[in-house]
Amino acid sequence: MRRLLFGAGIAIAAAGCDLGADAVAVDAAPTDDALAPPNGDLVPAVGTDTTLDVACWNVENFPKDERSVTLLADLITSLELDLIVVEEVASVFAWDELVARLPLHDGVLSSHRYSPAEYQKIGFLYRADLMALGEPELLFIGDTYGFPRPPMKVSVTAGTLTFDVIGLHLKAGSAPEDSDRRAAAMRVLEAHVRAQVDGGGEDELIVLGDYNETVTTSYGMTVLAPMLAVPERYRFRSQDAAVAGEASFIPTGRVIDHVVTTAGLDAELGAIQAVIPRLDAQMARYESYVSDHLPVVLSIPTP
Repeated sequence: MRRLLFGAGIAIAAAGCDLGADAVAVDAAPTDDALAPPNGDLVPAVGTDTTLDVACWNVENFPKDERSVTLLADLITSLELDLIVVEEVASVFAWDELVARLPLHDGVLSSHRYSPAEYQKIGFLYRADLMALGEPELLFIGDTYGFPRPPMKVSVTAGTLTFDVIGLHLKAGSAPEDSDRRAAAMRVLEAHVRAQVDGGGEDELIVLGDYNETVTTSYGMTVLAPMLAVPERYRFRSQDAAVAGEASFIPTGRVIDHVVTTAGLDAELGAIQAVIPRLDAQMARYESYVSDHLPVVLSIPTP
């Protein structure tokens, strides 16, 4: 079974909730020889052979149904995604099975837990034949106010392109304290990225995941302002989809999962915007079997 073990366990980030008390665990990890190859024709592809296709996807307390693992593997294969930041992995065994069902992908999962028995982890799935990942790093581990789930950061090298990826899952909820915590997290996150870029570190970064905040309301714009209000440094590649009325979180019909890039990637990306495949319209009972979130995909032209 192909996987990278990060720290003492494995993990992944998510978007819709903050506690894994209702996490579903299976009894045993799968054996590779028991798994059928994924179905690559379940939905139309978004990725192409001439792009590096990067996505964030809150997979809602994964696995939310006994069909979730197989269907998610089929969807990732059908969409032709190369690098996926997933949030809300609630079963390490289900994660192991998902990686085993994706013959082209490897995986790395966060070691973070809420408690010894509860977790909703952030994880990376990546095409090992197309890219190499550096050593993962958990950020802001001591800041549980701003980050109930520490963001996970890795360096990615794909051909001649090297960039950092930060996967995150900010505080959920609509109470004033919840948005205050998201606002605090954004200030800390932006300061971290700014210090790296201005200090001579890697200036090409993608910060993606479940921000649990919209860019189309004055309230949300205030929370996200540390990056949203500085267009010369950061670009919300998911903003056009949000303004157009698309949705990444199905129950509210709004975009709360975002892909943000630094100015260092402007030469590679130009004005390219992220897309949100409407899996809920393309697949029967998607929300029941897979997630109440849709993936947000950014396609980077291959150097």
